[in-house]
Amino acid sequence: MRTPFFTLFPLFLLATPSTHLLAQDPPAAEAKAPEAAAPPEAKTTDPAAPAAPEKAKVPFLKPRGAYADLAESGFSPMSLLTGGGAPPKSFYALIELIDGLVKRPETEVVLDLSAGVGFNLPQLRELERAITRVRGAGKQITCYVENAGQAAYQVAALCDRILMADMGSLDLRSPALTVMHYKDALDLLGVQVEVTRVGAFKGAVEPYLLPTISDHLRQHYEAMLKSMNDDVVRRIAAGRKLSPDAVRKLQAQRLLTAKDALVAGLVDRLVPWAGAERAIATMRGDDAFELVDAAPKKRNQNRDFMSMLSSMFRPKKEEEIEDPELVVMHLAGEIVDGDNASPGSMVSGPVVKKLDELAANELVKGVVVRINSPGGSATASEAIRQALQRLAAVKPVVFSMGELAASGGYWITTIGQPILAEAGTITGSIGVFGMRFQLGALMRRIGVHTDVVRLDDGPLMDAMDRPWSDAARERMQGSVDEIYARFLANVAGSRHKTVEQVDNIAGGRVWSGQQAVDNGLVDRIGGLDDALAMVREQAKVGADVEVRHLPEGRNFADSFLSSMFDAHAQLGGDADLLRAVAAQFGPYGELLGMLREAFTSRGAAKVYALMPPGLRVE
Repeated sequence: MRTPFFTLFPLFLLATPSTHLLAQDPPAAEAKAPEAAAPPEAKTTDPAAPAAPEKAKVPFLKPRGAYADLAESGFSPMSLLTGGGAPPKSFYALIELIDGLVKRPETEVVLDLSAGVGFNLPQLRELERAITRVRGAGKQITCYVENAGQAAYQVAALCDRILMADMGSLDLRSPALTVMHYKDALDLLGVQVEVTRVGAFKGAVEPYLLPTISDHLRQHYEAMLKSMNDDVVRRIAAGRKLSPDAVRKLQAQRLLTAKDALVAGLVDRLVPWAGAERAIATMRGDDAFELVDAAPKKRNQNRDFMSMLSSMFRPKKEEEIEDPELVVMHLAGEIVDGDNASPGSMVSGPVVKKLDELAANELVKGVVVRINSPGGSATASEAIRQALQRLAAVKPVVFSMGELAASGGYWITTIGQPILAEAGTITGSIGVFGMRFQLGALMRRIGVHTDVVRLDDGPLMDAMDRPWSDAARERMQGSVDEIYARFLANVAGSRHKTVEQVDNIAGGRVWSGQQAVDNGLVDRIGGLDDALAMVREQAKVGADVEVRHLPEGRNFADSFLSSMFDAHAQLGGDADLLRAVAAQFGPYGELLGMLREAFTSRGAAKVYALMPPGLRVE
């Protein structure tokens, strides 16, 4: 049952910050009845008595929930409508916390993964590098797990030892794609989809044209998944000193009890289901230690309620750059045309403006462009690409691909600058298509008829109740062909290939990061730190030059006001609210984005450089 809106603030007032993430039992003395307590004279301290030894401090981290490359506010007004919880936290803030362990004097570290975490494959590769740096500094990392999924276990496998709750379980599923097809449902509704495309592998349109996936696309996806899973298997096999074949057999088995995991060598020891602190005590054989939270404490915990409200509703201003800096510019979400920023989307107008500002700022010494995008509008992609080209003409630029950098997300990288990706990145999808929903059968079923009063047949291309004429379809196909030729030329020029060579790996095919390296679409496997190191070297700046992530995450006021204005615009006939709603639906934002275009373009077709909807590796 969802919590009514009016109960949020009372609950907020009752909530109190906790100093430690791990609950502890009260000391035995506190548990005694009052009459059993020692008399006052018995508590007198003997000056000659030796002082109790100080407990060893053991830093610990307890990540929880989902993590995003660029985190937004801690509260999303849309979650009240969609039932969602807290938004993802900052992934690179977590990396900074892990790197902070390197400088601590303690040699023992605890990583508590019992709360449940969500990391995508590129993030797991970044975590692998960070944890390797901690172990390389001479720290021994003990991991505690209860019920572990494949993401949590991959992190655990990077540690020196794994303690698992004896009633826990391990879900060691291999990566998979879920491809949803809508053809039969559209037929039942009486909705037809008219498509013009280039490339037999453009999986973005198959869900609308076929009831099930085609054999050749299934085989292509299987090859991509195998490439990604090779990195998963490598990570687990190396961490647990198992053979790759043994890991693959365990993946096929998938569900393992705690005892199964111990026998298979996936964990080191089973401990009672009593939390990380008691698990460490069981392992050590004593309790002469104190777990110390390595995460910084929240400031201003004692502020009064009104000052907290004032802070929440004060819009956040982006800090000015006053010293030489490197910038990580995050470009995330579906690429759309427009002039106003919108949650969950990469809107061409604001992005182009920001990139031009970075180009003009002499204090910005170099830029890493971090991409997490499935693509989108071909015209918006080209506008952003040209802005990136202007930026690269005046200062070093390196591209770092996250979970997705496909279709339009790859288009914007085609400026001849270095591109880094992770093995688990989805990229490529070099192809374009035009599509529109044709509602003629549905409208006839419900008794709706439209007449188009016109001077010629041109306006009929926009009529939602009738198919395109042969002449109209030919004109639309010509537009798609021209944009695809531009896409191929962009890639060929930036990757030093011929158009024919690019076409052989294009046609809408999606690739893993490693496949993209093998095909020459990406320079090498690497993370954000590698990209920053390349920019530092090109810019000839030292390690003392700080790094700033842009755009800065929005606070409560920005998120709340943005959603309110989006809602107001929707009531006035604009469709930005649907885009905001689409951002809440995770992997199916591309589908909702196309629906938004369909219902706001009055039947006109749009040319997309967009990967298949919902194509996420889980």
